[in-house]
Amino acid sequence: MKNVHTAPLEVLSPRSNGPFATEPYEAGWADEALAMIYVREMTGPTVELLLRAQISVDGARWFDHPASPLRIEKTGGFSLPLPQFGNWLRLAGEVAGGPADGSPALVLDLYWVLKG
Repeated sequence: MKNVHTAPLEVLSPRSNGPFATEPYEAGWADEALAMIYVREMTGPTVELLLRAQISVDGARWFDHPASPLRIEKTGGFSLPLPQFGNWLRLAGEVAGGPADGSPALVLDLYWVLKG
């Protein structure tokens, strides 16, 4: 039997235009990692979220995981499976096309689902 753990990274998180990254999450015990993303709201003319997984050996130095990034342009649920991810995980994103006044372009929930 595998252990399963769901880690909420951000819930009801408003995001404006620009880059962001989640807090690091130590997941070396897991065999599988799945990022689950729920975009609750989008506000702006052409809102787009580019989201990618990043990995680290020490939780301080980061680089992009080889998995293709997600390009999200609508509300709903999305997932990003990660094979062979090492120990530390985080999500990094870039929001574009939102309101020019700096108000939130979207509201999202981000989770790791880990099995091992």
